[in-house]
Amino acid sequence: MQGLRKAQKAVDIMKLFLLLFFRILTLGYLFLCARSDLHSRQIRPLWAVLITGAAAVLNLLFRVYPPADLLLSGSGAVFLFLVSFASHSAIGYGDDFVILACFALLGAGEELFCFLAGLLLSALWSASLLIRKKAGRKDTLPFLPFLLAGHICVFLAELALLIAA
Repeated sequence: MQGLRKAQKAVDIMKLFLLLFFRILTLGYLFLCARSDLHSRQIRPLWAVLITGAAAVLNLLFRVYPPADLLLSGSGAVFLFLVSFASHSAIGYGDDFVILACFALLGAGEELFCFLAGLLLSALWSASLLIRKKAGRKDTLPFLPFLLAGHICVFLAELALLIAA
């Protein structure tokens, strides 16, 4: 019985380590992609595919998130690709690949909160640009800097909740 408890504790520590590693990897990856999105408006999907594959394998091996969460993440990413296709790339495919990687790294629930925070921040910034007449309705903004800001806001909120508890 004692050996079983030690083994379970080791698995729990490994899961916590992977969760922290996935968060740090997500923020670093998003920082690099946001920088690229700001400067050249181009994202390299190969890195997103590699990160998604590695995160999916690690999730399945260590069961960091339930397998159903991976399926939900995949269906959310497919939905974004369909929206991109239907809107004639108003949402860029590079953004979709990056969001797919974030879904695989963080799980569906967490990434959905981060994605919605990024949408809210981009909407507020867009509204301020329109009100100040700095941009028109047809102008576009790179989305990944807002997605990075959304991730940072959610992570800081979670950290504040952990400290308060």
